[in-house]
This record gives sequence, C-alpha cells and structure tokens, in this order.
Amino acid sequence: MSPRKLRCAIYTRKSSDEGLDQDFNSLEAQREFCAAYIMSQTHEGWEALTTRYDDGGFSGGNLDRPDLRNLMADIEKGLIDIVVVYKVDRLTRSLSDFAKLVELFDRQKVSFVSVTQAFNTTNSMGRLTLNVLLSFAQFEREVTAERIRDKFRASKEKGMWMGGLPPLGYDIDHRKLVINEGEAERVRFIFQRYLELDSVVRLMKELESRDIRSKRWVTSRGYERGGAALTRGALYTLLQNPVYIGRIRHKDKVHDGQHEAIIDAGTWEAVQSLLARNRHESRTRTNAKSPSLLAGLLFHEDGAAYRPRQGRKQGCNHHYYVHPSGTLPVHEIDSLVVNELIALLGRQAELCQIIGADDPAQMDVAGAKTQLISSELKLHPRRDILLQMVEQVTVGAKQVSITINRHGLQGLLTNIPAFTQIEDGAKTPHLIKRAFQLKRCGNGRKLIIGQQKADDTTKPDPSLLKTLARAHAWFEDLKAGLSYKEIATRDAIDERLVARCIRLALLAPDITKAILAGLEPKGLTSEQLVRLPKLPASWNEQRSLLGFD
Repeated sequence: MSPRKLRCAIYTRKSSDEGLDQDFNSLEAQREFCAAYIMSQTHEGWEALTTRYDDGGFSGGNLDRPDLRNLMADIEKGLIDIVVVYKVDRLTRSLSDFAKLVELFDRQKVSFVSVTQAFNTTNSMGRLTLNVLLSFAQFEREVTAERIRDKFRASKEKGMWMGGLPPLGYDIDHRKLVINEGEAERVRFIFQRYLELDSVVRLMKELESRDIRSKRWVTSRGYERGGAALTRGALYTLLQNPVYIGRIRHKDKVHDGQHEAIIDAGTWEAVQSLLARNRHESRTRTNAKSPSLLAGLLFHEDGAAYRPRQGRKQGCNHHYYVHPSGTLPVHEIDSLVVNELIALLGRQAELCQIIGADDPAQMDVAGAKTQLISSELKLHPRRDILLQMVEQVTVGAKQVSITINRHGLQGLLTNIPAFTQIEDGAKTPHLIKRAFQLKRCGNGRKLIIGQQKADDTTKPDPSLLKTLARAHAWFEDLKAGLSYKEIATRDAIDERLVARCIRLALLAPDITKAILAGLEPKGLTSEQLVRLPKLPASWNEQRSLLGFD
C-alpha cells in the first residue's frame, strides 16, 4: 500500500531586495535545497506543490509579508500538509510570531520542517529545538538593533546628519547638511515674523497668504512629496528645531553639528523665550476669549492636569475638563471652587491669619476689599481673581482640595508689599478640603459633581429612572399580549433594546428601591444595566453582579 500523499509548501525569504532581478538568486537557492529534501522523502509520500511562496525584500521581524499571508491562508483552507523552509529564521525571527504560526500549524495539523536543521514539529524534541533556535535568532536581531542605535547615538554626538528628510533650508550633499539659500531666506523670514506677530496662528495665516510652504523633495522612486501649507504643529517644530543654529538633537540631548547655522543665537533665544511665554499663557489661558475658569489650576491626585475641552451637541456648546480617569463638567467644578472661595472671604479671622495681617488698619483694608471681591465673584467669577487666590485645585477620589495662594491673596486684599509680612509658621500651604461625589449619569459619558454636605439629599439618576420606568411599562405590555416587535414598532425603537430593557422589570425589589432613591453603587449606569449579557434569575446573584451586596 503506497503512503498517503503529503502536500509540501516551500517558503523562502530574503531580507533585502538586492539581486532579486538575477536569474539565480538566494531565493532560488533556498528553493532548490528544499525541493531536493522533499524529493529525498518521496518514499514517505512527500510531494512539492507548484505554488510559490517567496518573499524577497522583507524582514523576518514581523508577519506582514504578502506570500507569508498567502501561505497562512492556504493552510487555513487545508491545502498544505507540510511547510518546508531552508532555515527557521527564514520563516520568522520573532518568538511571539513563531508561537502564532505554530498555533496555526497545530490547529490545521500541519508539520513544519527546516532542511538544514533537520527537525520538524511533529515531535516534542523538534519543538524544543525550534524554540531554542528562535530565541537565539531573536537575540541576534535585538543585538543588531542595539548596535544600530548605538551607532546613531555616537554619530549624532559628533554632530553628523544621520539621514531622513532634511529640514526646510537645507539640502543633503554626501550625507551632510548644506544650506539651500533660497529656502534659508524663508526660514529667516519665519523666525523674524514670529517675533513680530507674537502668534503662531497669525504666522501660519500670513505664510499661507504668501504661499510659503513646507520643503519639497523627490523620493528615490521619483515621486514628489512635500510642498504643503505649514500647519501650527509644523511651525512649532520648525521654530524649536536646533538644526537652525548648527546643532543636532538626539532624544533629549543636543550636540554641536557639522553644518552651518541659518539663525543667529540672538534670534534663536528670543524665539524660544517667546514660545515659552506663550506656552505659559496657553496653560493659564489669560488671553483666551472665554477661558475655562480653572484651566492650568485643576489637577488629578496623580499629578496630571485636567485639560479644558469643548464639544457641540444638539446645537449647544458643552465645556468640560479632561483627564485619563474621566471628565469633569466645567460648570459644576468651577461653581464648587468659587463657592468655597466666597465662603472663605466671609471668614475674616481665618483670612487675616492666612495673609499674616494683624495690624488693625490692614485688617480694615482687607475687610473692605473682601466685600468687593466677594460681590464680584457672586455676580461674575473673574479668572484673574482666581489666579491670585488659588495655587492649585486637586481632585481626589472623594474630595477636592483647594490650595490657597497666600502671597496672591495677601496682594489682593491688603497694601502689604508682596512676599513680606508672612511669618514662617504661616508659610505652610493653606488647604480647603471638601468632600464630594463623582456620579455617572445618562449613558455614562458625563460626570456630575455634587458636594456631600450634611443637609444634602441624595438625588436619583434620571436616566436610570427612565430605563426602569420603560422596563416595567413594556413588561405590562408584554403581559397584555404584545410582542417585542409590536412594542418596538409602536415606540419606534429597536426590538433588541426592548428585549434587553424588559429584563430589568425582574430586578430584586430592594435593588429597584435603591435605584429609585439614588443609592445605587458608584458608577452604575443605565447603559450598563441594558447591556448586561445575562440577568441572573436569583436575586442574590443580581445583588452580587451589580454591587448591591
């Protein structure tokens, strides 16, 4: 009885495309070795497929290779029994990628054979040897990458240009930057106009009106690139590029370059100072048309700042502060801070202690100014007043901490010269701490802040109430004989949503009462309830699942 035919696919790869146009190249050499090995196994039923899987000019560091993808697709279709390669690293140099391939081979019952290393994956010893070889292949690749990085670092420390697109104002001649006088004049104009206009946005508009664009270049394949309008980001990069003063940047270090400078040191320093000043104003937003009150002052307890953002929904502008942990609506957090500051201004004894005013005349001045500032904050909160009164606002999990700026408050309320008259004992930060509650509402995308005072009453989530009300109403419709489809058609809503909502009518009574009273666990939203994959029939399991236990 003749052995079963085993379909063998030969896979070849070469990292560079050098020599691929020759009649006989390394891909052909790999194929010949593999074909000869398959022929030696004819008695075992091995048979080479005519389909070619050759990747010339592709690295083995990833699986993004066209013929490798074709090979994997044919394996999935069950067209291949054995994959034959010249060496293991022809298939991949990555241990994680090889694990994916082995998983595919196992799933499709495909063997893997390396001709020069004489093993296959049909036995445990072959698997062990493969993993060891791949580990060394990956190690070699990482060592090579480290050598390249070290070479780049050492070369840049000597001020050498290490390739890539040259910046506007320079060309490349024998791997060195040389000044392109026509473009250099444009660069000088950009630096000078920024100093005159004091704004990157205004500079961007003027350059667009003068049709001054980014650098144009031609790729090695003859394609034209660049020549686009200079955006804000591109201008910030250009204005901070040390190449223009004859230096080379490598990561966070700057070294003297081997090329000539386009910008003189004085102009460079003036531009950097102006950029730094404008960055500070951007953080504090004192020059904005409608600045967020706490921009630049509001921080999360992890030390990261909340950034002001705005969006438009249903024709209305919505303002909020953004941090990776979530968002804070501007109105609620701004109001909380302003109200605390107004309350502080009403406590004159505490104020005098904060600013170090113990002279009766100064206390009278502080009292008069306090009333005026308090009235202004109540009528229309002013950002310049907050910047003087507040050093930082920190948002924690359960409380907001407001750090008072003692010197700023002193200058605001008294005639005492700045940075004097505050005793050593009063130099420690003065904190106002207020407990509060972060509560998701609606579809869970917004955060509402509310102070937790003794006389506060807990407010239920309107979206949760609406969802429960619909669930019970639709449940009654269902008992009356209506189908999910009929309910959905009548209320112009998706039938699947009706089915998901109706389940909530079967929540444990105590869970329903807690939601109606606004006592549900923190973070529970109507969207989470509706999207539950399965609602347990057991009330105890419901309590455990939803956090009511």
